[in-house]
Amino acid sequence: MKVKTETKSCKIVSEPIKDAIVLEGSPGAGLIGNIIGWLLVDELKMREIGYIESKYFPPLAVLYHGVTLHPFRIYEKDGLVLFLSDFIVPQEVVFDMTNAITDWMKENNSKELITFNSAIVRKRLNPARIVANSKEALKKLKEKGFPILEIGNLNGISGTLLTQTAQNDIPATCILAETLAQYPDPRAAAEAGEVLNQLIDLNVDFDPLVKEAQEIESRLQKLAEEVKNDPQPPIYM
Repeated sequence: MKVKTETKSCKIVSEPIKDAIVLEGSPGAGLIGNIIGWLLVDELKMREIGYIESKYFPPLAVLYHGVTLHPFRIYEKDGLVLFLSDFIVPQEVVFDMTNAITDWMKENNSKELITFNSAIVRKRLNPARIVANSKEALKKLKEKGFPILEIGNLNGISGTLLTQTAQNDIPATCILAETLAQYPDPRAAAEAGEVLNQLIDLNVDFDPLVKEAQEIESRLQKLAEEVKNDPQPPIYM
């Protein structure tokens, strides 16, 4: 049975999944989270359990294997929940939407949140790095040897989710990969995916996923153009 979690400008309609690790993948520079999300859905055979809707979302349906899908879907597999968007969420909705996701996590006693982002660079110099939403979480990441982004800005859904979860005592991290452009970057996505593997003991082979990501670049190209034209500034390093 699906239940509703509502805020002022958006609504989550989803099956309740208790004690899950929650992933959030939405478009940004390099489409890191979007590529990882699509490939996890295919690789792990995740099932669709719900969606997020808002009257402020663009009029859009996603076509996949000839079938229309809701543009902001929720998937689940073996205690892993994925919130996956195929469009740029309007900035005026981000606050309410991240509140709704946080409320959903509280209602379902979710274990932690992991989101994805990217940093546009002139030359790749660093591996994918991690940001935490608390000093306690950061200490654990450092003890495990994860590279940390020490200073900078975390824009968009990722940044708001980390602050909202922190206020509700939900552990959260963001994995950031360096990318050279706004366009789809499967290599950066695979690098972030390997960090995800280590972070939650996931066993996904990202080498074939890179090839698969390259095959769907044409579908993601239009989305990348929208990211390029988005007025919200990306992260630069």
